[in-house]
Amino acid sequence: MRGIETVGDRLFGAGGRDEGGEKGRRPGRLLVVFKAFAVLSVVGATAFGLVSDGLYYDTLWLLVAAGVLGLLFVTVLSRGFYGGVSREGWILVSLLALLVLVKGLSMIWTISETETIKETLRASTYLAAFAIVLAVDVAVPRLGWALVVSLAVALGALWESSYWFALLLLLLAAVVGASAFARGGPPGYRQVGALVDGLCLAVVPVAGYGILQKAYPADYEIDSIDRYRVDSTLGYPNTAAVVLGMGALLALSRMTSMRNPLWRGLYSVLVLGSLVTLYLTLSRGGIGSFGIGLIVLFALGNNRLQMLANFLLVGLPGAWLWWRMQDLGALLSADVPMREKISDGTAFRNDLIAALLVAFVLQAAYALFVSRYELTSIARRYVGLAVGAIGAVAAVVVAVVVVTGFGGIGQTARAIFSNPDQQGSAAERLVSLGVGFRAEYWKVAWEAWLERPFTGTGAGTFQYTWLENRDSIQGVKQVHNLYLEQGTETGLVAFLALLAFAALLLFYVGRAAWRYGPDGEGRLLLAGLLAAVTVYGVSSVFEWHWYLPGSTLFFFVIAAAAVRLARTEDHPKGADETPPG
Repeated sequence: MRGIETVGDRLFGAGGRDEGGEKGRRPGRLLVVFKAFAVLSVVGATAFGLVSDGLYYDTLWLLVAAGVLGLLFVTVLSRGFYGGVSREGWILVSLLALLVLVKGLSMIWTISETETIKETLRASTYLAAFAIVLAVDVAVPRLGWALVVSLAVALGALWESSYWFALLLLLLAAVVGASAFARGGPPGYRQVGALVDGLCLAVVPVAGYGILQKAYPADYEIDSIDRYRVDSTLGYPNTAAVVLGMGALLALSRMTSMRNPLWRGLYSVLVLGSLVTLYLTLSRGGIGSFGIGLIVLFALGNNRLQMLANFLLVGLPGAWLWWRMQDLGALLSADVPMREKISDGTAFRNDLIAALLVAFVLQAAYALFVSRYELTSIARRYVGLAVGAIGAVAAVVVAVVVVTGFGGIGQTARAIFSNPDQQGSAAERLVSLGVGFRAEYWKVAWEAWLERPFTGTGAGTFQYTWLENRDSIQGVKQVHNLYLEQGTETGLVAFLALLAFAALLLFYVGRAAWRYGPDGEGRLLLAGLLAAVTVYGVSSVFEWHWYLPGSTLFFFVIAAAAVRLARTEDHPKGADETPPG
């Protein structure tokens, strides 16, 4: 079927001649297999981390760090492994290496050697994962990605059981087996497309477990501080929200590029499930970052009208589900009896199943429609104007509803510009722009940075800076601002290195997407990858995702894939890859 792509439009493992290979060259077979093994291993470790409390605890992330750093050592010794990395890619790697170097040098002046060693290892792991994925220019079949990611998720879920060793052996066997079917030479969009499918699959358990926490509250306990915001498998609602937002944007861009009704229907289920769980986290930063990422996706992607239709077809059952959830008071409340939570959870489960089925049917029917009919340019223009008008009216209606719900403009303004009540309603929390205790963390971090502008206090040591300068008895380990944290802990050079990495990444990938041309699957992939990267980068202004390696590995894998795809010579020139509609 045309909608189900295989590597090089053939079944994986089939022979034949590659069209559009990078400069007509293909790496040796052993190198292709090893590259596939490397990227499958990194993504498998990422999927494992997403279902294992984000690899927050030392016993987990140190094991993953040892594996990734060992893999990096082997790749450095492998001739030709990094031969396809672009100049911009090497600059990005150099900036990360500079960041790691400064963190390591901070051992000379740090106030806590233990924390500095751990932070240096953590940053080194991110550098290794980024460099490995950046260098991999081979295509792994979708079945291989599905098998590896599924086994990695199962291993994370059963890590503390007696089955972990058997699952680990199965995972290694799956990585080796999938690597054997990898192929070198196909265009970049074919390499990255299958990788994105694997990353989307890794988000499924994050969304699914969050839904289970609300549908079956007695069996799946919420461990967040307030006990009612979904924290899913990552253990922290705001980081779970960011991963879900990144996954939803990747899935939306990927769904738009597909033709097959079944695949598009399944992706619509993933998008809706991710958005529902994102809402249940009640994360203002996560939802706001997703909104910014969505703007980036529509601004840089092609086939905007079809992408908007896909989003609206997901949004219709989603809006109905949200309306139904407003009558389930126990769903987003902490201090209610468990009996009410179970009752409302059952009602939520039933409504969610109905919404997911409707989303699947609508998307499958739309896929069949656009495969047979195509709007003329004039019709597209009028449809676009109509959608814009409807969007403007909808925005006004939402504003009126919000103002009315809070009892007037004055009450609404107070709710927006005040810090949210931890035990308040979902609406009160989501409309608030207050940063809470973060303002105090930032003040202490800034003052400490001014005292040591070029060295900082040492990598990973803010918790001690806070203990020395806090005005309250509250404890905290992170600044809740990734960029400021680099300055206060490791000084100006580390701050500039990370800032330059983020700026160059966004500029290079954004420019490539803008110049890509109006046609082709690659532009949609680039826009989706850049949108996902934007979500992480924006939300890191307010959060500490960096210290949850599962989520940050997810970011660096996406970032490396985006840079890899952004290479000019990988861009297909023909328009035959454009999906209809």
